[in-house]
Amino acid sequence: MPNNGYFDIKRDIAIEKAGGFWCEACLVSHPATKQSPDPRYCQCCYDFLVKEAEMLPKTKRPKWIPKPQKGRENQYQVSQVRDGIMSTLESEKIEVDIIRPPVGPRRLPKRGPKHKDLPVELIEQLSKEGMGSKAIAARLKVRHGIKVSYKTIQRVFLVRGRR
Repeated sequence: MPNNGYFDIKRDIAIEKAGGFWCEACLVSHPATKQSPDPRYCQCCYDFLVKEAEMLPKTKRPKWIPKPQKGRENQYQVSQVRDGIMSTLESEKIEVDIIRPPVGPRRLPKRGPKHKDLPVELIEQLSKEGMGSKAIAARLKVRHGIKVSYKTIQRVFLVRGRR
């Protein structure tokens, strides 16, 4: 194993820039010549994990089990891309695009019962005469044609501080 018992991020970055890959099992970078048929693992880890997977029951197949990809060989054509920074991590200038929706924000209708214009003075007057909320609701429906729940009338009084 090339890590000699320690992890070195600078070494791993240098190996990957030279065309290597990151092994998800041993957690270090390797040259492309050591890559297995499963692109996640080096050949050494691939062989070990295949043997471990053989001991598992056939019904349970975890995600770590190596899966060779079709048409994938151990030999890869690696070409040097170009010198310079390939990532924005080390760049001093970082710009972020703000993606706006194609349509402006939509206003949703307010939830709950719709607002009704109630004759508050009449309700207060009937309340002072000693009528309850159910009787007031019945009177408003019969005489004035205003269909309102007695609970709505109670809410009007709770808001105004009366009952």
